[in-house]
Amino acid sequence: MDSPAREPAMGDINDERRRLSATWLNTIASGVVSAGSCGSLLAYSFGPRPGISGLQVLVVSTCALGLGATLHLLARALLNNR
Repeated sequence: MDSPAREPAMGDINDERRRLSATWLNTIASGVVSAGSCGSLLAYSFGPRPGISGLQVLVVSTCALGLGATLHLLARALLNNR
């Protein structure tokens, strides 16, 4: 015997929206870290005459890592905010 379809409660919908938003923020954080660190390192390593110094690569990578960590912590706070 089939049971009738259960309507989702508003709490379930809000929890799912919160999870999706946190996942989206975490994905953006991963992209920022990847683009900031890998992109600048590859440009510095394989460029025929790199227009940036090693210090600039370090600064860009550090800023990308910091921004990625901030976005990740924001996503975690979004999940913990019930």
